[in-house]
Amino acid sequence: MQDYPFADPLDAAERVAIAGGAHQAEFAPGGGGRLTRLSTGGHDWIVPLTQTQWPAGKWPRAGSYPLAPYSNRIRDGVFTFNGARHALQSVPGRPHAIHGAGLFQAWQVRDHAADSIDLVLNQPAGVLGWPWPFECVQRYRLDARGLSLSMSLINHGDTPMPFGLGLHPYFTAERVALNARRVWTTDSDGLPTGSRVKHVRELRLSAEGCDIYLSQWEGRATLHWPDGHELALHADPAFAHLVVYTAPGADFLCVEPVTNVADAFNRAADGDTRTGMRTLDAGARFSATCLLGLSQPRAQR
Repeated sequence: MQDYPFADPLDAAERVAIAGGAHQAEFAPGGGGRLTRLSTGGHDWIVPLTQTQWPAGKWPRAGSYPLAPYSNRIRDGVFTFNGARHALQSVPGRPHAIHGAGLFQAWQVRDHAADSIDLVLNQPAGVLGWPWPFECVQRYRLDARGLSLSMSLINHGDTPMPFGLGLHPYFTAERVALNARRVWTTDSDGLPTGSRVKHVRELRLSAEGCDIYLSQWEGRATLHWPDGHELALHADPAFAHLVVYTAPGADFLCVEPVTNVADAFNRAADGDTRTGMRTLDAGARFSATCLLGLSQPRAQR
């Protein structure tokens, strides 16, 4: 078996911070380009990440990390694109390739101001078997409204590549209200087998947990806390899919805006037209944005 290339732990000791209005955000570029804290007046919107090292394949359930150059899983780490078969290397102990290689590598700070930061990953061809070189940029801005993020991807290869992007935050909220109109059915591995029309209005922390793929969600969702804090998630149409995940009995709620459903490349190859799979031509650029609107209870404003 081929050695896993990221044997050394990620180093997230270095932290950089931005602020806007009453809000503060902190990042660990060396820890997979991860947002490690987002807070307002002592209220943590996401689970704070305090660890400074972890094995690349055993990431902590805290903060928020980027998904690039695809989101979620690829079955058995294998897909076919434009007639060519591609085999990706999976995290040890996991049968499917997952989340792309972005969260397993150190990112670089390109620009850093008091209220903004750009984190950049230049990934050469071949990392975890991904055959195309690319650049991915996370551009964060923090102001009185909340935290905005623009994710962009540039194909530095000579041929078109399939791709997807997403955000994987571990919110401290107890529930999320939304208006999704399509749910993806899954198999025993949690991979999609198709989709059907079904309205989903609310999901929450529970003893049973939750792992659900949604689409046609209008790019709007509101997260709620017991003390009255609210976070309004606004995503542009590029984030056409949404994953909501919480482990049984967990104290986090992942609400993940993504451009593609899990295993999108293989499902698209089988003729499914709803996967969100996209293709990026050589030298082309794609971007998608979202806003985490932060609102305190009226008594604290």
